[in-house]
Amino acid sequence: MATHERSYKHFRELVIKQPPGLLHIHFQRGWNRRTIYELMRALDLANADTGIQLVVLSGEFCAGCGSEAESLALKQGQEKRMRQSVGQQEAVCSNDTEEQYIHEKAANFVMRSLAKKLLAHSKLLVAFVEAQCLGLGLSVCSLCDLVFATPSAAFEPAFSHMDACTKVGPGWIVPHVNWLLRLGDRADASTALHSGLVASVVSDPQGFWRRMDQYLLLPTASLLATKRLLLRPWREPLLAELRAEGTPMAAQRRRLAKSKL
Repeated sequence: MATHERSYKHFRELVIKQPPGLLHIHFQRGWNRRTIYELMRALDLANADTGIQLVVLSGEFCAGCGSEAESLALKQGQEKRMRQSVGQQEAVCSNDTEEQYIHEKAANFVMRSLAKKLLAHSKLLVAFVEAQCLGLGLSVCSLCDLVFATPSAAFEPAFSHMDACTKVGPGWIVPHVNWLLRLGDRADASTALHSGLVASVVSDPQGFWRRMDQYLLLPTASLLATKRLLLRPWREPLLAELRAEGTPMAAQRRRLAKSKL
């Protein structure tokens, strides 16, 4: 257990807290690719820690909001790079199809890896939303077992807040598309509750954490058995599809399909 406790301290983009039986992962403002990598590492540590029954994600779920810095630090099309040339830096623009393909592939590899970890996680995963939830933040929430929200929460599935690589239709955006179709461009906490995205709307954060304390009183075996009952019917087929999507043969098929466009 001491080894796990030391490991949880080595995070830069995430705030990790470990009350008894629970791992609390708090997102800070401004997601980047390191945020995703750290989230995957935290999920792996929680999986291996027998003392953890419950994983809670909270904080800033506004990832990929159309700012200058892409949430995965990847852009399609014209990619501005800096290189050393004759002792000075010059900007080089490339609109090369191959470069675009590489950026799409890299971004989708990262998100496909995260989606598989969320879908196959052995502990109960709970997302707690208190403000805006959009872009990749909504994609992450949609892959959790339960989502709780306060009345001030707002959910925006619109693709205008997603990375450009989603235009190629990777499998990991399927849950996001589901909520886009059901919620529209924007939904408040009450609408998200009635649509099934949110399990419960709590009046304040204290109410949410009291609910988590009640969950931790449940026998571990019962909690995990309940997790299996909570799984939406599309989760297992999606996990199988994501695993198949990551094979070299599938990657070659995607590349051939793009070359014909």
